[in-house]
Amino acid sequence: MSRDTQHVLLVLVGGVLVKIVLDGSYLRYVRPWSATPVLLAGVVLVVVAVVGLVRDLRGLPVGDGEDHADHGHHHGGPAAWMLVLPVLALLLVVPPALGSAAVGGPGARAAPVAAAPDDPLPPGDAPPLGLLEVVSRTAADPYGLITTRDVTLTGFLVPARAPRPGGTAPVDLARLVITCCAADASAVRVHLADPAGLLEGIGPGAGDGGPGGDPGADRWVAVRGRVVPGTGTASDGHVPTLTVTSSSLVATPEPVYEY
Repeated sequence: MSRDTQHVLLVLVGGVLVKIVLDGSYLRYVRPWSATPVLLAGVVLVVVAVVGLVRDLRGLPVGDGEDHADHGHHHGGPAAWMLVLPVLALLLVVPPALGSAAVGGPGARAAPVAAAPDDPLPPGDAPPLGLLEVVSRTAADPYGLITTRDVTLTGFLVPARAPRPGGTAPVDLARLVITCCAADASAVRVHLADPAGLLEGIGPGAGDGGPGGDPGADRWVAVRGRVVPGTGTASDGHVPTLTVTSSSLVATPEPVYEY
């Protein structure tokens, strides 16, 4: 690969890193605290490329080793420039965040984390909670405070892991949880009991895809309800059941993942 190609690749890669931090799309790949190191890495790559390019244009030595490009040995040729294409594509088209396709089938779920089930719930009428917190609380105490009040959960709809008795919907509410980055994403679920049929017609693949109108998009909903006591244990795969009292389609939240 020629030095010119190396400089271009460094500028493009660094530019992509800077861009995704400035427009906030880095949250589709990593946790919020990663913004500073990702931005610094992008700036360093761009600076290194610019410094190298200036040195080459001035004819300054670039190191102790022999510069093959200066001796007419341009390795790679047009094939080397093909490496630029995927980086350029990422610069122009930012891939979406992981969604229901990453859940990996009806059995995918994240292991519950330690939680204090007696910690008071946030104040207010049906306070918003994360799915991971609900799963953690029920895993620690399936009859705890989480089963005594209505809560509001936001997630995307996926086919239910298993049918449940008692007027349940054929869907679960799911959310992806990341520890470091999207590569380690795993899913948490809450099963939706819908005796009033409030979720009819908005299940996976129904309608026009919700906000945005994409039929293939995830169905993101905000659901209000109460956790059924005794659910969310090891016997049901740590998937608590929520009895739905109201629901509404919502836009994809930012950040899209839970932590």
